[in-house]
Amino acid sequence: MVTTIKDVAKKAGVSISTVSKVLKNYKNISKETKEKVLKAVKELKYIPNTMASGLSSKNYNKIALYIYINDKFQAIDEINMQYIQGAFKVTSELNLNVITIFNDSVKNLNDDEFLQYILSEGINGIVVYGLNKEDKLIHQIIKKNIFKMVVIDAPILNDNISNVSVDHKIGQYEVAKTVIEKEYTKKVLYLAGKKNGYVTDERLNGIYSLSLEYGFKLIIEYADFSEKKAYEITIKKASDVDAIVCASDLMAIGAINALIKMNIFRRCSGYDGISLLGYAGKNVMTCKQNFYEISKVAVKEIFNLLNGSKGKKITLPHTITDIKYEDVLF
Repeated sequence: MVTTIKDVAKKAGVSISTVSKVLKNYKNISKETKEKVLKAVKELKYIPNTMASGLSSKNYNKIALYIYINDKFQAIDEINMQYIQGAFKVTSELNLNVITIFNDSVKNLNDDEFLQYILSEGINGIVVYGLNKEDKLIHQIIKKNIFKMVVIDAPILNDNISNVSVDHKIGQYEVAKTVIEKEYTKKVLYLAGKKNGYVTDERLNGIYSLSLEYGFKLIIEYADFSEKKAYEITIKKASDVDAIVCASDLMAIGAINALIKMNIFRRCSGYDGISLLGYAGKNVMTCKQNFYEISKVAVKEIFNLLNGSKGKKITLPHTITDIKYEDVLF
């Protein structure tokens, strides 16, 4: 049975017009009334008519791109630009309406307020780029299981949610292997990403596997995908290791510049395949992801979910390569 706005009004003990005003974020509604209505919406898993009609007609679907932005202004965020470009390429082809939500713009909302915002915008599908374990807003939305969702780089899967990523464990294993000499490498500095990241766990599993296979000692430092932190850690640790494996290209750039500053050589690898790595001038090996294609696939998948498909795991290919300055220039 389809839940109607009348059912929500009855459960909340308010009028239908009041429910409509709450969902449209009118300002003259008391906090107590808002809480009652949103509680009823959650418990009944109500989807507003604008969303329901879109789902049935397949002519109107509105999705949100939920994107994490870095609050450290160290480099151009090339990855997010590729994500956005890939997404908008597909949304125009599929006649999808789309809005972009940056995590920083909703960080002060609680889960009820965030749900209200999504419902008021008529959103019925969400693509989440780079979900971490500590984003309570998105995890609460996932628990409600109301919306169709695609998460990138997070191992979450059910009938309403698909996930899209490369195989980060294998990718990290393969790229690290290119800079580690089995017979001569005794100690490796591994610059991991953020502790709250799903990709951090997967990439750590990759370097752990290589460490067990090759028998080198692994020194793990969390550099939080920060060029500056990678630089500082490398200054302190590099003289005592034989190679440096970085879980992102940005951290690899920091490590390389630290090595130049110290006037020592250590084999070093990155991860992601951003063009900025080409300016490092050292032909650093990296695990290249096609972020533009990943985003296109994610948006196509949210379209499929909105049209009746069930959630699935989608693994896309990666490439182990170096990025030369000439590749960026020409």
